[in-house]
Amino acid sequence: MKPIATVLAGLLLLAAVPAVADPATLQLTPGKIFTDAAGAYVSVAVKNSGPATVAEVYVSCEFFAGNRSLGKASTTVFSIVSGVTGTDQVRLLGGTGATRASCAITGQK
Repeated sequence: MKPIATVLAGLLLLAAVPAVADPATLQLTPGKIFTDAAGAYVSVAVKNSGPATVAEVYVSCEFFAGNRSLGKASTTVFSIVSGVTGTDQVRLLGGTGATRASCAITGQK
């Protein structure tokens, strides 16, 4: 009887885990990089083309001056409903010499 109880417990555990959106349904579009007296920033947009709402999407950007890395910064875009694009800015304080940024989705909930 123990194997059946283990299987049932495993199935119950799987049923309790909420559905997670497929990362392939999330599309990141970074905007143009800007600098000001405080540093550099880039607007990011994450489109959710999947059927489920995504609670949190983590976006990380590395800022560069030419080929030299100035540092990394990140943001969390919250509650992106199916078919909607969530937006935010990623800001690197002190990165006033930034000329470009490389951004990626680094995780989701």
